[in-house]
Amino acid sequence: MTMPLRNPQFAANDDSVTFSRIALALADDYESIYVINTTDDSYVEYCAEGAVKELSIRSSGDNFYSDTIKNCRLLVHPEDQEMFLRSFRKENVEVALQSGKSFTLHYRLIYDGKPYYYFLKTIRGKGADDRFIIVGVQNVDAQVRLKMAIETESKTFGEIAKALARRYEAIYYVNILTDHYTVYNTSNADVYLRTGSSGANFFTETQKNLKKIIYPEDFERISAALEKQTLLQNMEKTGMTSMSYRLILNGKPQYVTLFGIRPQEDSDHIIVAVVNVDASMRREIEMREALGSAMELAHCDSMTGVKNKYAYAQMEMETDAMIREGNAPEFALVVCDINGLKAVNDTQGHIAGDAFIKAACNEICKNFKRSPVYRIGGDEFVVLLMRDDYKERFGLMERLKQKIRDNRKNGLVTVASGISEYRAGQDIRMQDVFERADEAMYLNKEQFRKEYLSEE
Repeated sequence: MTMPLRNPQFAANDDSVTFSRIALALADDYESIYVINTTDDSYVEYCAEGAVKELSIRSSGDNFYSDTIKNCRLLVHPEDQEMFLRSFRKENVEVALQSGKSFTLHYRLIYDGKPYYYFLKTIRGKGADDRFIIVGVQNVDAQVRLKMAIETESKTFGEIAKALARRYEAIYYVNILTDHYTVYNTSNADVYLRTGSSGANFFTETQKNLKKIIYPEDFERISAALEKQTLLQNMEKTGMTSMSYRLILNGKPQYVTLFGIRPQEDSDHIIVAVVNVDASMRREIEMREALGSAMELAHCDSMTGVKNKYAYAQMEMETDAMIREGNAPEFALVVCDINGLKAVNDTQGHIAGDAFIKAACNEICKNFKRSPVYRIGGDEFVVLLMRDDYKERFGLMERLKQKIRDNRKNGLVTVASGISEYRAGQDIRMQDVFERADEAMYLNKEQFRKEYLSEE
């Protein structure tokens, strides 16, 4: 940041500089940041400009609220002007801030004849900074329009957009030389780290308080990430880092995201901002699960319930990639083909044929309980053997053949089968393994046919 943080209205007090830096470090989220001296209503407007987002002073004035009224008539959407002027009054802002709340407002601005949605949020300084307030003005047009579009289809998805509109709930300004910190809250969000308005050792106190409020499964990962040296190293390249985890709030786990930011012109401090993302995170998890269920259905054979040829093609593509990269694991393919399906269809009908296919699939699945089974054709199945089933492949194949021999004696469904292992350094694709297993299956089918004829 190359712009000066001082201004004639604020130069008399260094405390304003500290509070301004906190807001300005988060300026990427806002088009404008107004720092207002409540003793005389004088103000400075900051903005981030250019490709590198350098901060500069856009404007300043002697009376923020008077200038706001003038600008409202020029820029605010005509339908929102009365609401804006009625709501954004000095006394309303002060009442909200004095009660410990943040003053917020949604409205529309007109640019080039088109309306754009904006969000305004106001917070007050703490301690020596309590005579200053910061007003952040944010363009939320894309989020709002997305929300409106989603609401026309689903009230539930509208709640997602609303949750995604939430911003920083707690901001910690940390001196990395002394570890002293100050916390600024827009709500009662200091519950996240259970700290006061300031403290002597941010990293020590954070580690201590994490044990009380962090979700047990996330503790080890986040505790390590928030060690001082680790956090600073992760911020070294880009000037920022982020991590998501769960806290126990009101007796329930809630997702939050923590951002660590290192101001370019302030090497002695970092800023840690916490966002509650529970609603959006849970909706994302639900959507992923729903998508996973849909994909599961799309890759499932409707008749037998095993994986279908599309799932096999996906698995084959992933395996081929591992073979090309030289890191494919040990695996084998078993190809199975139902004996006599055509005869059943021709003599008993397709309903009986479907039952015949299900019975054959059941025998294959019972034999290879720990391995995925794919139905890749009307009467053809493939089994992928890995790990324990790969190690026990010969025993499993012998058990299957014995079961088939028993079924043949009892007039039940039978299958021909063949197996082949992946040969690292020789096979260049999974199809090579399949072809050997398929050939072995046909040899077994021919042997079965000869034995069947000799028994007749």
